[in-house]
Amino acid sequence: MRGKRICLLALALLLGAAAGCSRKGGGAETMEESVLNERMAGESEVQGVTIRVYHSDDMAEHICVNTALTEEVTPEILLMNLASYGMVPDTVAVQKFTEETAADQDGEIPGHRLILDLSPDFADYLSSMGTSGEFLVMGSLVNTFLDAYDASLIKVTAGGETLETGHQIYDGWLELYDYVQASYSVAEGLLQEGTITFSYPQLQDCADTELQEQWNSIIEKKVKDLAEGLEEGDSLWGSYDVKTINDELLSLVVSGEISAPSAAYPFRFQYTYNIDMKTGENIRLAHYRNVDQIAENMMNGENYRVIGALASEFQERLTVLYGDAGQLALSLRGFDFGKGQAEQPAGYSWQEDGKTWLSIEVPHALGDYVNVELE
Repeated sequence: MRGKRICLLALALLLGAAAGCSRKGGGAETMEESVLNERMAGESEVQGVTIRVYHSDDMAEHICVNTALTEEVTPEILLMNLASYGMVPDTVAVQKFTEETAADQDGEIPGHRLILDLSPDFADYLSSMGTSGEFLVMGSLVNTFLDAYDASLIKVTAGGETLETGHQIYDGWLELYDYVQASYSVAEGLLQEGTITFSYPQLQDCADTELQEQWNSIIEKKVKDLAEGLEEGDSLWGSYDVKTINDELLSLVVSGEISAPSAAYPFRFQYTYNIDMKTGENIRLAHYRNVDQIAENMMNGENYRVIGALASEFQERLTVLYGDAGQLALSLRGFDFGKGQAEQPAGYSWQEDGKTWLSIEVPHALGDYVNVELE
């Protein structure tokens, strides 16, 4: 049983695939022009509520999870997303859904639990499956509902009756099923020699081995370029964080420092990769967010928060650094690596828990960069 690869509300489909664009002859193309030419038509702000949709992996071995956006959270919308991955028939309907709060055995800590009654055809569908298929379907259904409603337990019935198949009777409360974040993983690569210690991400177990080799090479080359750019006596340190990992999007943040003997403080740097795991392209900020609206909001001090000591004076610094919303928007259009991975972006973005984060460069005296969470 393969999960369908199309989910109308899936985040990665809203992000879209990055399309590179360059000129041949006639002068160099600026970074801002390149980004505009790549995806101006796709520049619309993604809005909504983030949900996590659980489903079978391609090998029908594990339950995995992808992020999706919806205007609201309802049982019907959750079923629609599950159906888009082939986890339930699209004919299955919600007959009744209730939420309740129940105390634990000591009567002290309240627990949130759900009762979901589906149409009778769900029981027929589940009974037609083998043991592993039944596990994947029920696990995907249970996890998607528990996650969306932040609940700990759920009871699932069909046509008002207890679910009973040839393998199991579902007459009690169900908890979260075991699952994996993605059908692939991220391992540590390490460059360690002399004054260099740099831990960087490397993809492994990807079904698309060409994509895996391509990105491992890109990521490793960036680290080696940093090392080769050191001057005598300099030291380099780096590490990485996996911010989002699923079968549609891998969002990585790499951070590091370069220390020079003559410098009082090390130079801090940060860059990111937002890999569309379907196309193999890097997704830029301007491909999935309205940078004009972001710039206007930030200049007005709205819909963002700054991490770190610079938060209190960041608003003032924005005006000093960028002047007005138009200049800030121009800079935001140049965020993230393009198709060639060779240019120096104006800044970086990443995705974490369904939200967009920015890494914005500031003067060295202020810490070299700040991280901003967009609402």
